[in-house]
Amino acid sequence: MFFEAVFQPSSDMNYNGEAKHLEGKTIAVQDGWVVKEGPFKGQNCFYIPNSTIGWIPQCDLIGLKPIPLVKYKEILKNLGFHN
Repeated sequence: MFFEAVFQPSSDMNYNGEAKHLEGKTIAVQDGWVVKEGPFKGQNCFYIPNSTIGWIPQCDLIGLKPIPLVKYKEILKNLGFHN
């Protein structure tokens, strides 16, 4: 599934510079998996394809909601991620 949300990174994740550039912006993500260990154990995580951000725990995504594929691709394109 495809989702949009405002990215609000927590201090518990060690994000790279690419992720910090997206702070406070609406991003498009895909559903990932359930985290099995660590401080985010049991949470769903999400990811942005073709990025170096890695996985994002659900708690770092504000207003997470499903979106159609067309809108998902539009958000990625606007952020500079091409799928």
